[in-house]
Amino acid sequence: MSDNAKPKRRWVTVLLTVSLALNLLVAGAALGTVYRVKGGDHGKAPPGFGPAIYRALPKEDRKALRGELSERHVKGAKLRSQDFAALEAALRAEPFDPAVVQALLQQQAQAMAELQGALQEEWLDRITAMTDAERQDYADRLQEVVQRKRHGRKHKD
Repeated sequence: MSDNAKPKRRWVTVLLTVSLALNLLVAGAALGTVYRVKGGDHGKAPPGFGPAIYRALPKEDRKALRGELSERHVKGAKLRSQDFAALEAALRAEPFDPAVVQALLQQQAQAMAELQGALQEEWLDRITAMTDAERQDYADRLQEVVQRKRHGRKHKD
């Protein structure tokens, strides 16, 4: 035997492994897209409740609700920044205290629940202020939104 054996080229193995992983990722994404477009089992489910009742609103009401959400989003930005700083500190703490992270998660869940509750109240106020005919029209639009989702067509805002 010769002592001049060729050195192993580990980088080739790593390159081939990375290439295979990327190919599988692309193939998986493509197959997932085809499955969604062709209406897999989840394509027959009705849309989310919140998005459906929002999309069925008249354009001016959707715009007003977006404005309401935007105002609340801006007001909460400072608090979210503080919460992210607290979360980072909790994740880096040694020893790690999961109770601190749990409290932050609960605080965020509560903030989201309050936002959702406020938006639902605003939506209900708008529905309550409608005439019977306007409410019937709204119910028709809501039905269209739900049917479009069940048949795989997208609804345009």
